[in-house]
Amino acid sequence: MSYGVNSENLNRKIDEAFSAILIEQSKFDAVKPPNENDSKETAALLEKYGQLRGRGFFYPYLSTGRGHGPFTECTDGSIKYDLIGGIGPNILGHSHPLYIKSHLEAAKLDSIMCGNLQPYPQTFELSELLINSVSKSKLKHFWYAGSGSFANDTALKMIWQKKDPAYKIIAFEHAFAGRSVATQDITYNAAYREGMPKNIEVDYIPHFDFKNPEESTKNSLGRLKELLEKNKGQYAALMIEIVQGEAGIVAGTRDFYVQLFDLAKAHGLYIWIDEVQSFARTHQLFAFQHFELDEYVDIVSVGKALQVCGVLFSEELNPKPGLVSGTFNGALSAVIAGHMIIRYLTEGNFFGSNGRNAHLEKEFVTRLSKLANGSCKEKIGHFEATGLMVAFQVGDGSKDIIATFLKKLFENGIVAFSAGKDPVRVRFLPPLCLEDKHLDEIFSIVEKTILEVVG
Repeated sequence: MSYGVNSENLNRKIDEAFSAILIEQSKFDAVKPPNENDSKETAALLEKYGQLRGRGFFYPYLSTGRGHGPFTECTDGSIKYDLIGGIGPNILGHSHPLYIKSHLEAAKLDSIMCGNLQPYPQTFELSELLINSVSKSKLKHFWYAGSGSFANDTALKMIWQKKDPAYKIIAFEHAFAGRSVATQDITYNAAYREGMPKNIEVDYIPHFDFKNPEESTKNSLGRLKELLEKNKGQYAALMIEIVQGEAGIVAGTRDFYVQLFDLAKAHGLYIWIDEVQSFARTHQLFAFQHFELDEYVDIVSVGKALQVCGVLFSEELNPKPGLVSGTFNGALSAVIAGHMIIRYLTEGNFFGSNGRNAHLEKEFVTRLSKLANGSCKEKIGHFEATGLMVAFQVGDGSKDIIATFLKKLFENGIVAFSAGKDPVRVRFLPPLCLEDKHLDEIFSIVEKTILEVVG
């Protein structure tokens, strides 16, 4: 079926535009230092921007909209490796052909945003593709949301409606669920809700502890049993990030999750999985598939790498009319891109033990291990990776050390970010387009920066 305006002349011009854009973007393919004059202009602009929004920025970083693969250009003239991708959405890298194509395809349509009262065939097609991708689970429906936080809000509403009046939630220590009025109460870091009223009753259990793996399941299971016995019939769901992103890339084992989920299910709790950050970044499309937990999940929130956000849920959790709605499903270009991304990843060699995600995970772990046991010995602490989610500790892992390291790393040509608390870790969410030559240069910069900051 044909969507939007179409003609031979128009399609030819779109193909020409696609090629021209890709050729121009491909020129931005190497690290480059900033220009002095451009740096001054950027600093002045960021100061004004900071005044408008009420606070400054962590990096002197404004994008020109030019970049290719792992490289992004800043308005100060510098070109850097982007290893954080907007904290997750940019999984394919800059100016990927699928991104360019989705923009041009959307330009043929008659609007920008689509939503509950303005659906398009593209939103149906993406929903169908998502549901087909979780066929081994009980997930049967998908509802769009405006952000990852709102996807979690939607999940919470669906759960509450079915469990009324049991409203309490069990989450995991160091969880991050978002910053909406509801999700800020689930997010573990109290600093993120300072001065806010308490709206949700949330109890926490420990996530997996790599320092003590044998006791980890026992400790978490014991705490869960304690809560369930103390507050019988009061809990609605067990909410978990299979891979905790903001906590510093923390993942358990299948056995860890199975024992907790079995106990939660035995007490009537729904299993609510937050995959806003982990989607498409493990060895499978979903992290719960990576750990073979399909049979347990009742509701899953998703976003970031998908380019749009939403909730997959079982028939049991299908809400009554009126509970969920929303003006926006997302921009049509994002919906089209989401469909393209899923097909690209699931039809290509990205998932599985021999897929691209697993290969890049191994490369990051191997290279971090080499530094930790070589030139940066006793300067790199714990490090780990699950697919395209990587974290490592520099120095004592203090907030000041990591902030200093990240800013120096940015100066040296890499954009990254932090995660976790006590210790804080450096976080990479690398794009799939990285090649060995890129990794060689990246770890040369990482080594140089560690020695400058800690050495």
